[in-house]
Amino acid sequence: MSELPIRARRHWIEYVATAAALLISAISLWVAIRTEDANTKMVAAASWPFLQVATSDSDGAGRDILKFDVVNAGVGPALVEYFEVTFDGKPLASSNEMLARCCGFDPGTARPIVEHAPQIGTWIEGNVGGTILRAGEDRVFFNWPRTAANGKAWLALRDAAAGGRLRARACYCSVFNECWQGAYEGLHPAPVDRCVAPKVAYYE
Repeated sequence: MSELPIRARRHWIEYVATAAALLISAISLWVAIRTEDANTKMVAAASWPFLQVATSDSDGAGRDILKFDVVNAGVGPALVEYFEVTFDGKPLASSNEMLARCCGFDPGTARPIVEHAPQIGTWIEGNVGGTILRAGEDRVFFNWPRTAANGKAWLALRDAAAGGRLRARACYCSVFNECWQGAYEGLHPAPVDRCVAPKVAYYE
């Protein structure tokens, strides 16, 4: 049985070596891509914001105070582009308008509220849209103590919030410009390419 010529053996070894090098390169490239993908996901997960609305009707001391606030329950800062509040499906521009729809407040009434509308009383308000919420930070957008004079109106708003007539949603982004728009329901806000300004945004 004759052996392969030296030149033929050399070509065969070169082919095997070339194929092995190509296979190793392909495996290395696949590993690099998977590692880069995993690193990207880890960085995104480490900067993921997640906004939720928290509602309470009393403070730690047992006083009746209706409070609505937005909490960043994620692990990264949230750039809140827009914030919306609706009552019975209709957008609200402010807490004045919310109390007008719910509780009989005249938004044309001059402040201070206590003097001009004792049946409503006074409240504290704050902005959410156009702000940055750090991980774990919360921002109150409405705080309303109950009094003897405003008890009926206070209960009306509390019941509206509990019954789903009062709803809120926001469009917010991470520091890597990954954006979401959600109604603060469930664990999966819808990802969006960018935040588009609503027709009516809620500002105090």
